[in-house]
Amino acid sequence: QTWCTTNGRSSMEDAESSEDDVETKMSSADVDADAELEAAIAAIRGNKDLPRPPYPTLPNLSSPATMQAKVQAVQAYVEKLSYNFTGVNYFDVRKQRPMSRIMETAREITRQALPIKCVEAVFLATYLTQGLRELERIPLSFKSAVDGQTYKHIVLALKHNSKWGSVGLSRRRELYFKELAFDSLADLVLEFKRSYERVFHTLKRVKVGLPMSHDVYAGEYVCWDHLVTKCSDMPTATQLLAEHGRIAHRLHEQWKNECKKSGSGPGMKLASAITVKKAAAMGAATKKKGNGCASATEATGCSESDSSDGETTTAAKQNVDDRRATDLQTDATSTADLAPALESTNISFLAV
Repeated sequence: QTWCTTNGRSSMEDAESSEDDVETKMSSADVDADAELEAAIAAIRGNKDLPRPPYPTLPNLSSPATMQAKVQAVQAYVEKLSYNFTGVNYFDVRKQRPMSRIMETAREITRQALPIKCVEAVFLATYLTQGLRELERIPLSFKSAVDGQTYKHIVLALKHNSKWGSVGLSRRRELYFKELAFDSLADLVLEFKRSYERVFHTLKRVKVGLPMSHDVYAGEYVCWDHLVTKCSDMPTATQLLAEHGRIAHRLHEQWKNECKKSGSGPGMKLASAITVKKAAAMGAATKKKGNGCASATEATGCSESDSSDGETTTAAKQNVDDRRATDLQTDATSTADLAPALESTNISFLAV
């Protein structure tokens, strides 16, 4: 028994000593690797002959090229900035700000040319297409789920000559860029639903805003989620989306007038945000009363919306009123400063 105890202790001591030797070797290897990395960084910084990183050139969009080509040029520029995988936002991704402040953020993106996510891509695409007045731009947000995880995403839906498409940025190209080839907003969303299914996501909800103005006025906000539909009842959702796409411009004018009358920003609600279930109930009630087919999309609201990678935190929401007041104080000056930059993006078209 004494021999077994002594032998067991010696074996444990040998194992502990071998583990210590391994840890020592690993720590020394880590130190060597860090030293090599620092030496490589120092060598790069000290090399004055290295070429500068490629700096993307702004697309030029004022020539008589087709709208499809111009949209592709905008998308190509957004993609050149690349997707931000760092987990750190380099720019202000708050959406509940005056339009002029969002355009300032977009202009800063063009200056810095740092990686971006989907929210910044929508800001940037809006900024680049400000001079294309025949192009209608509407924010389009998605909520999807896979393996118990929920993901949010946003793109900029585009409409030209009754054809719909979209631009933006994501990890997968099929989840942001669509050619101007869809007959309605509903068809565009159905294509996105199929794209989500191809990457094994289930589309849960769609939010659609109102058209973004091509004129930047002091204090003017963007409505990001005028229509909210759940995808559990796609036939009803499709009908709502198609109707919203047809009357979005008229709804935008109505929303702006209501905002002016009430003096409110994006937090103002004309009515509660509409869902598919509420729309179905409204339609049933209307039929019973014999009042005809009322448009469910006209009962709308504009609450603070979700963004995929730039979702506002609870703490930030508590300070939104203070931030909004600060934005409005400086908005008149920033609008005047921003006008020359917007005009500079509308020069001769450069082919992709």
